[in-house]
Amino acid sequence: MTFTLPILLASCFAAAFFGILLMWLWLRARRQAEQHGWQQETDRLQHSLALQQQMQQQGAQQLSQTAQALAEARSQLAATQQAAQGYQARHAAAEQSVQHLQRERNELAERQQQLQSRLAAEQEESESRQSRAVAAEQSVQHLQRERGELAEQQQQLQSQLDSARQELAASRLQHQRVQTQIEQQQQAHAEQIALLNDARQNLSEQFQNLANRILEEKSQRFSEQNRKELDQLLHPLNEKLQGFSQLVQNTYEKEAKERLTLENELKRLQQLNARLHDDAQALTQALTGSRNKSQGNWGEMILEKVLESSGLTKGREYEVQSGGRHIEEDGSSRYLQPDVIVKLPDRKHIIIDSKVSLTAYVRYTQADSPEQAAAELAAHLASVHQHIKELAAKPYGEIEGIESPDFVLMFVPVEPAYLLALQQDPELFQTSFEKRIVLVGPSTLLATLRTVANIWRYENQNRNALQIAEEGGKLYDKFTGFVDTLEKVGKNLQQAQDSYQTAYKQLYSGRGNLIGRVEKLRQMGVKAGKRLDEKLVEQAGAEALPEPQEETAGGTAEE
Repeated sequence: MTFTLPILLASCFAAAFFGILLMWLWLRARRQAEQHGWQQETDRLQHSLALQQQMQQQGAQQLSQTAQALAEARSQLAATQQAAQGYQARHAAAEQSVQHLQRERNELAERQQQLQSRLAAEQEESESRQSRAVAAEQSVQHLQRERGELAEQQQQLQSQLDSARQELAASRLQHQRVQTQIEQQQQAHAEQIALLNDARQNLSEQFQNLANRILEEKSQRFSEQNRKELDQLLHPLNEKLQGFSQLVQNTYEKEAKERLTLENELKRLQQLNARLHDDAQALTQALTGSRNKSQGNWGEMILEKVLESSGLTKGREYEVQSGGRHIEEDGSSRYLQPDVIVKLPDRKHIIIDSKVSLTAYVRYTQADSPEQAAAELAAHLASVHQHIKELAAKPYGEIEGIESPDFVLMFVPVEPAYLLALQQDPELFQTSFEKRIVLVGPSTLLATLRTVANIWRYENQNRNALQIAEEGGKLYDKFTGFVDTLEKVGKNLQQAQDSYQTAYKQLYSGRGNLIGRVEKLRQMGVKAGKRLDEKLVEQAGAEALPEPQEETAGGTAEE
């Protein structure tokens, strides 16, 4: 049989209404998740500040240890005299490496600011989408009020249909643009991954070279201590870099697989819809004359088949024959068990119950006269109204632990019977909606469930993105702490170098220097098996300047 254009438009409007409502619920849950993520980021920054203060205290302890090491170094001046010049050159190279690391840290900070700007832009876009969803919901309500006049405005609806087709073409063009933007973002992500891998390799090489240079100049005791400290710093950093790279690669591969799966599912959608239609007609013939229980089981089977085809996972995104207790006004309770409970992000639910009106519809299709067809059609409408009345009497939305919108989806497995009822009674949809019941057929329910599946896919992607951002923040904090510690090591080395130069100058500079006094003892007849270097003795003699007699006591005190 042929169906009029208003009924098809009403079905499209119903599917659009559910899609917009589900998108609004998802956007609100996503915004709450983003606010929770920012709160976690604030707590992490406060924890990082406390760690930096603790590292400052550790730096003070390291300074004390350096002072003790300096006292030991003064006792080993003769052994370290020849290595002073080479040590100073390597120290200058270490300072250059520290400056290079400081520049790279600044570049990482700029990248983090860019990512934060992008997150703010995405949040603004989410708010804009939410406002558009509210406006679209108001528009749907306005269209529902005008649905009663659709029969008299067929010509106007034809023009609106043309406009809708133009908008559909524009939407497809917009979809292509969004797809292009996604590909560009994926390419940019791949480039960033390559840059991170290069930076990780360069940092690893530079850290290793710097560690080798420092270890070569230390004594055995200091070498062992520094090797342990560098291993403790570099090993977690290397693990974080490897984990971050693997996480980004897994996310990219998962997104590519999901996109390919979605394309294949969309191609199968029309074939699946046609197959469902054919199966429904064949089963209608087979179920003619069956009991209501058999028809109900068949309707539940069709409902579960549509759920499996939607991409949702049983036990995770939806539950079958799962219910709960409802508390009556008199304090008693009864167990309610809807056919399907579909889960949404943020612990929301959608309740679906299957109702089959098949017997009268089959007799209507087989009627031999217009009078018999009219009688069977009236019986079919009465059966649909009876199912709506029975379903409205069950307070599924008040089940304990269930948080769902103020309506229940009544699934009619036979698409022609569903469309025939809407065609015969244009007010049927509005009447059922006033009783908190929304009629859906296989096609409209499948479109709604596919929207739910996409919402879950976007929710999972957002969770992975938050985890990537969190791992990047931890990596940046660890790297910053390492650079700060390395700067402190450089300052301690510089202080040790300055102290060494001061102690070395005391050997030969000034009147009454140590070399001059020791050489004077030798000249006075002290027996010694070895002699100091002549150049050092001459340098000590040249540095010894005449001083006034009254300052001798001060010089002796200095000695």
